[in-house]
Amino acid sequence: AMAIAGWIWRLNRRLQQLSVTDALTGLFNRTGLSASFPLDIERAQRYRRPVTVAMADLDGFKKLNDTYGHAAGDAVLRDFAEQVRETLRQSDLVCRYGGEEFAFLFPEIGPAETARLAERLRLACAGHDVLLADGRSIRATLSIGLADASACPIECALRQADEALYEAKRQG
Repeated sequence: AMAIAGWIWRLNRRLQQLSVTDALTGLFNRTGLSASFPLDIERAQRYRRPVTVAMADLDGFKKLNDTYGHAAGDAVLRDFAEQVRETLRQSDLVCRYGGEEFAFLFPEIGPAETARLAERLRLACAGHDVLLADGRSIRATLSIGLADASACPIECALRQADEALYEAKRQG
């Protein structure tokens, strides 16, 4: 009975993990975002700690998909997730928001410090070749918008970050 209980517990953990994880990148999905981002923001606000959110997307992703095919698009997304894991801090939360769009939560740092971290990620992506199955390599650049989330609800902060992202794209 103990062995079965342990097996069921492990299976449950795995299912829970799958329900909040994006299969392609291993990052949080939107379910994962709604499960964890609001809690982290509420905690930061309660203890008057800094917290910043960001929205980012891979530039020209549709064109890249059309030119090189979906397998290439998938390779770029997986590679981006790897860059995120290597560049950001253990405590930073990242979610694949949809397609080539990502949402981030940076606990314990304000927008200025976050901007430095985001810039490091942007440069890491810009300077990195993604190797495709056919031996070709491509590069994907990233646009990022930040918002201070220490004084407004999650939806409001993400909307501000989204506006900042749009502005960043507009400015190239």
